[in-house]
Amino acid sequence: MITLYRRDPEQGWCYREAWYDSAAGEFVVHHGVVGTNGTVTAEQVTEQDADPLMEGFLARCAEDGYAAPTGEQLRTLRLTLPLRGPTPIASERRNAESVHQAVLVQLAWRGLGALSDPEAVSEDDGTHALVMEARTVHRAKAQQAARAALRGSDVPASKVDITVR
Repeated sequence: MITLYRRDPEQGWCYREAWYDSAAGEFVVHHGVVGTNGTVTAEQVTEQDADPLMEGFLARCAEDGYAAPTGEQLRTLRLTLPLRGPTPIASERRNAESVHQAVLVQLAWRGLGALSDPEAVSEDDGTHALVMEARTVHRAKAQQAARAALRGSDVPASKVDITVR
């Protein structure tokens, strides 16, 4: 998947992304204003036809001013689920998967970034946690989307720490 952004003076950040879905045999384009549900179009193509379509997509994006964001434009959204010990037990892993699925959907369909899989880490203070991160161009909207996703999940929001750096 390729995701590109453009800063529009009237609308704020806009995104365009494209990928070839080999399972469905489709070339998919998803675009919109960051933070809102985007528009999806899909075209049935062969794998050989996907490469020229991707090249055309990239050329059109470049013409329209879309580019990969720079490091200064990106912030890191971090979701942390504390663990009782260094290794997650089944219920902690299940909670992390539930949070991951809910937040991933909220972020992805709004152009706010892709969420990493939950990873067990040892924190600087000696505690342990399952951590998921996403790089985003809009910190406030990403944080709002993550909170909204938690409200719709079966994991209490009090069990998840959301920070943006």
